[in-house]
Amino acid sequence: MKYASALDMSIKLLATSKKENDKFYAMVSPVLVGTDSPLYSVNDVFNAIFVHGNVLGDAMFYGSGAGKLPTASAVVADVVDAAKHLHRTVVTRWESKTLELVPNADAKRRFFVRINGEESALKSRVDEVFGQAEVVKVDDVKGEFAVITGEMTEAEYAQKAEEMPEVVKMIRMAD
Repeated sequence: MKYASALDMSIKLLATSKKENDKFYAMVSPVLVGTDSPLYSVNDVFNAIFVHGNVLGDAMFYGSGAGKLPTASAVVADVVDAAKHLHRTVVTRWESKTLELVPNADAKRRFFVRINGEESALKSRVDEVFGQAEVVKVDDVKGEFAVITGEMTEAEYAQKAEEMPEVVKMIRMAD
């Protein structure tokens, strides 16, 4: 949390999906989101869906989505919908072409990586393993520092993190 605050970012639990060519990937994970993202200000019992369309551009749908009343309303709506369509298959795709779900190992992004130790002793090793990385330090966090990597796949990150036992934790960066 201290690192997120120092970066003027916030940590959000995001469900993300992306279509690349004829492939599609999806993931749910904590993500660092910057103030330049509309998702940054979604808090408390509110949820949002942020989409980018090839014609529409960026759009965000925002409203209550957590807490006992919104959750109860959503559950009742799902039960009513299921009852209305009893013994029928309801098509939920917008097109008949099925997209291939790509393993998340192929998804590309940047990573925020906490590293145990001192920057002065480990920065050259970090650059050797992860490539040129942006260092993040917080004054009241002792005995560790963090870096923001360049873009790489989830599989590449996992392999690189294995090479460096000083890696403490990782969180994904928003696109």
